[in-house]
Amino acid sequence: MTIKLLAIGKTDDKELKSLIEGYAKRLSFYVNFQLDIIPDLKNAKNLSESQQKQKEG
Repeated sequence: MTIKLLAIGKTDDKELKSLIEGYAKRLSFYVNFQLDIIPDLKNAKNLSESQQKQKEG
């Protein structure tokens, strides 16, 4: 079994990175762990909701 964590947006915060690393380290003893970071959309204010969903996903 693999657990995949999807993070949307900025993950540059040092505290957040250390929390994710600690979480991944604890989980690695039991299951495979994968972190996927999805970047924020640029100019999201100018896009409609359906266009945002299409670009994100």
